[in-house]
Amino acid sequence: MEIDKKPEAPAEEKEWENPVAPEKPADHREEEQLERQMREAKRRHDNLEENQDEASDNEQAKN
Repeated sequence: MEIDKKPEAPAEEKEWENPVAPEKPADHREEEQLERQMREAKRRHDNLEENQDEASDNEQAKN
């Protein structure tokens, strides 16, 4: 019994938004948005750490 083999599609060339540096966004607004997201993530992370420190301080005060 022979399985029908599909012919492989030729390798397609990918078109990049920014062919000079494909890892960087072509639009500067995307870069600004990423920076805002990083600042927000850092702020939230710092806020969580502060809340954990307060919770551990409250537990120690109870004991």
